[in-house]
Amino acid sequence: GEIIPKVRSVNHELRPEGTVPFLIGDTCPVCGHKAVREESMADIRCTNPSCPAQLENHLINFVGRDAMDIKGMGEQNIHALIEAGLVKDVADIFVLSRHREAMIAAGLIGKEKNTDKVLEAIEKAKANEPQRLVAGFGISGIGKAAARELMLHFHSVDKLAEADAEAVREVNDIGEISSRAIYEYFRDPVNIDIIKRLKEAGVNMELKDSGIVDEKLAGKTVVVTGTLPTLSRNEAKSLIESHGGKAAGSVSKKTDYVLAGEAAGSKLTKAQELGIPVLSEAEFLAMVE
Repeated sequence: GEIIPKVRSVNHELRPEGTVPFLIGDTCPVCGHKAVREESMADIRCTNPSCPAQLENHLINFVGRDAMDIKGMGEQNIHALIEAGLVKDVADIFVLSRHREAMIAAGLIGKEKNTDKVLEAIEKAKANEPQRLVAGFGISGIGKAAARELMLHFHSVDKLAEADAEAVREVNDIGEISSRAIYEYFRDPVNIDIIKRLKEAGVNMELKDSGIVDEKLAGKTVVVTGTLPTLSRNEAKSLIESHGGKAAGSVSKKTDYVLAGEAAGSKLTKAQELGIPVLSEAEFLAMVE
């Protein structure tokens, strides 16, 4: 059981006469939406983010810390809300207050106090910066960092939605595959309807303040690792971004600096192997002062 077999060749002579080659379709068998195979990838994915077969994971990503960060909406709660038919896509989350009494009666999120706490968190999330919303859309290849670059470039979800694939490709770190995925996402009738309903619910679509105070780290990629003396990891990342830099999660040849604290581990080792400058918290703070 420890050896992975390798196919060396196919003996077509042993194939029964009249055998028709199996062709994987380009339509999702669950929702009927278009299914695509990404370049150089083996997986074929449904392009409908509201597909029932992937809805639960999509919603978990949407409410998670790297996206809309809605406190109190765990996997169990999301599963219960889907089962009850109250949430069929991400836009439904922002009108859950209409179903408050039914939710309490059924105990979908808990009793009255817990339900109200989650509804308050949902209301608060409406004011989130739009990059959190874009990260939560579930567009292939678009996570927190890419979503931030998109909003710094376009400043609003509407302007991003209007852009063609070529304009999207001008954004830092957005390649051809990602730009095409973004372009197609905003032209899908299902997604157009979701965004319309998000607007109607009062979800913020515009970047009012980039949060960038200066360009001291412009064009620089910094990886934070280990436990820093005074800064939390999120605080350090916010500082990097506020000074025009990019906070990355992994070390590569493109990394300019590694900000390392105690118990830095493998990221520090890789940085040393690649000859990437390693900064202490004090050195980093002096750099951005």
